[in-house]
Amino acid sequence: MNEVMLPSRRNVVRTAAWTVPVVAATVGAPAFAASCGTTSHTWRLDWGNENTSDAFSTAYPAAPTTNAQGVRSGTATITGPAGTTPMTVSFTSTSVGTDTRTNNNLRVDAGTYPSIGGTGGTGLLLQHQNITSGRANSRQEVVIAFGRPVTNLQFSVTDIDSNDQQGNNSDFYDQVELTGTRSYTFTSRGGGNTYVVGAGTSNDPWHMYNNNTVANDSGANSDRGNVNVTYPGPVSSITLTYWTSRGSGNQAIFLSDFTFTAFGC
Repeated sequence: MNEVMLPSRRNVVRTAAWTVPVVAATVGAPAFAASCGTTSHTWRLDWGNENTSDAFSTAYPAAPTTNAQGVRSGTATITGPAGTTPMTVSFTSTSVGTDTRTNNNLRVDAGTYPSIGGTGGTGLLLQHQNITSGRANSRQEVVIAFGRPVTNLQFSVTDIDSNDQQGNNSDFYDQVELTGTRSYTFTSRGGGNTYVVGAGTSNDPWHMYNNNTVANDSGANSDRGNVNVTYPGPVSSITLTYWTSRGSGNQAIFLSDFTFTAFGC
């Protein structure tokens, strides 16, 4: 005959005392994760960390200068409030055709460009040299990817302009495209007209209204070449394409600080 051994009262109490803390610890862990993943924050990618009124800071190691053509990339890491996981925003640049990117492409130079587009802050430089006219011949494509989906993404593309100084290596006519569903505004030049025109598509890229209006890189009148962009989202990545419709000189545009809404982790 098999004998069933029942636990003593002391063993039952001892087992209960051992297991209660384990259950309590297991239940408590998901609470933090749920809060981190359900609470939204307004993040700022601040190229020069000029904004000191919020809890966000940006680290952006300089992109490499060794590949004038091919693929070049840089990643900004944004640190947010306590309890959040840093957000990454990567910029992957591919040179298509014969244009050569300068060593400063995908870099930030606050000393030379302290207030791009009159924004009050520095920005990310996209720059070509020895340019060849025509989208099919040469262009730079930059994929901007976010570490997690974002909404209400806002930033400016600045210094979209033109220069008709043929023969002195300064001739260019900036053409800019952005993928995705977005709204945008331009700087007015009066009479219901704007400096930059176009829809930001491959068929109708953003460009200066004529072929010989230079917008300053920084300071006075530098907002003439601005396009202020808003993506309602959600957005995981967008692609910017940059080329010239005329010329053989150098050309450059900038990306301003980014603001967007995203979860803490």
